[in-house]
Amino acid sequence: MAKITALHGGGDWADASAEYLVLPVGMSIEDEYRAREDWYYSVYVPELRAGKKPKFFSFFDWLKDRGAREPNSVELEIFSNI
Repeated sequence: MAKITALHGGGDWADASAEYLVLPVGMSIEDEYRAREDWYYSVYVPELRAGKKPKFFSFFDWLKDRGAREPNSVELEIFSNI
């Protein structure tokens, strides 16, 4: 069975988010988080400030670009009583 990773964002209910991914075997979410942060501050921000229009990657997009995938309906069931 696949291991599903939940990415929770936002600081309160007004901007809370939850996204779910199945990471490739051997992918470290901590290492990928650090790599994405490094890319953001050392590549994306400087290019943006220089007037370029670099492609932006959210952390979710970053992981998908490196082989993560969204779980299918057999792997993930989301229930909300709200």
